[in-house]
Amino acid sequence: MAGALAGIKVLDCTQIIAGPLAASLLSEMGAEVVKVEPLEGEPWRLQAEIIPKESKGFLTQNRGKLGMAVDFKNPASAPIREALLGWADVLLTNYRQDAAEALGLTYEHARKVNPGIIACDVTAFGQKGPDANRRGYDIIAQAMSGLAHSNPNIVDGLPMQIAFAPSDVVTGTALAWAITAALYHRERTGEGQSVSVSLLLTSLFLQAGSREVVALDGDARQRWLDVLAAARERGASITEITAERRAMMPELAGNIYYRPYQTADGYIAIGCLGPRPRERFREALNVHDPRFEADFDRSPDNLRKVGRELVVECEAKFKTRATTDWVDYLTAGGIPCGPFRFVEELWTDPQVEANGYLTEYDHSLLGPLRGPVPIVQMSATPTAVQRASPALGEHTDSILASLGFTPERIAELHQDGVIGGG
Repeated sequence: MAGALAGIKVLDCTQIIAGPLAASLLSEMGAEVVKVEPLEGEPWRLQAEIIPKESKGFLTQNRGKLGMAVDFKNPASAPIREALLGWADVLLTNYRQDAAEALGLTYEHARKVNPGIIACDVTAFGQKGPDANRRGYDIIAQAMSGLAHSNPNIVDGLPMQIAFAPSDVVTGTALAWAITAALYHRERTGEGQSVSVSLLLTSLFLQAGSREVVALDGDARQRWLDVLAAARERGASITEITAERRAMMPELAGNIYYRPYQTADGYIAIGCLGPRPRERFREALNVHDPRFEADFDRSPDNLRKVGRELVVECEAKFKTRATTDWVDYLTAGGIPCGPFRFVEELWTDPQVEANGYLTEYDHSLLGPLRGPVPIVQMSATPTAVQRASPALGEHTDSILASLGFTPERIAELHQDGVIGGG
């Protein structure tokens, strides 16, 4: 059975994570994806190389694609660009606007070549406004959006980003989702369109603090902004600022229901959301939480005091038993929980094995690779890893031949330094 996007052709001119991930996800639904890189390779190839021109990051974000190396800055590459735009159903770029215009890879130009094309633009901060042409990456979007502060991680006095690049990863996933909708729209109407995503918008989307009940939250937000301005004025450290922020949210100080705990031999995560799971948690640990009583004094000072006492009590109890004992005991009581693991432990995990969540495929230079299967599984239009990521320019010649370029012309393009690979 073919994937849902079998027959769809995707031209991926993006780099690093968000755009390449989106194109890779489309390939796993059956689309044919051609990735175009500069002759030296895109930067993600060159980040922590494991062999020359190959990195684990590039392998992860670019599996499933055919690869070309083309110097789009060279005017002699224009026929290649036009042929690829005519071939593609979907174009992905993540250039700044001025660079996209110089390379002839804007939606306006692409639709002149191919009126039905779906052109997707990944930016750091959006297409308009004072930051539109600034360079930006996940760490910067996290910092500028507040996402890095949403789960404070302070190391040596510095605020640290969330490590798995959530702005990039969610942007890429959302873009793949949007492209499938745009393809459905084109199927019904014949109309192409432009699609835009940004790391800044994704970072806002990921935060509960970016949503307000206007009548309730506006004053609280302003109080915090006033405290923040005063703290910065006096030169407070990020540690001090974070402490002041938590002091304004005393209910967080006593979170015993949704958090990690240290056990006698490791760590466990507890996730009790809703009244009944929390009640089961209290019963299992024999803990009394007075905050659920109608006459409880909910003043900030008392919330903090009672919360600290509950945390200390629960922490002490969890340290009395091993992680597996707690998992068995709490699971039997209907309490969501799980042990903390490192990803390397999942290669032989029975749950992962039972669901077939790992697969193997071959790379032309590195040999067998192993990694997660596509993140969605479909019965009628199955998803699959089509191939490993391409070596730099691995399919340049074969793709150009399929577009009608003669062997003599391909040889000339190589000789003139317009294309690379083979």
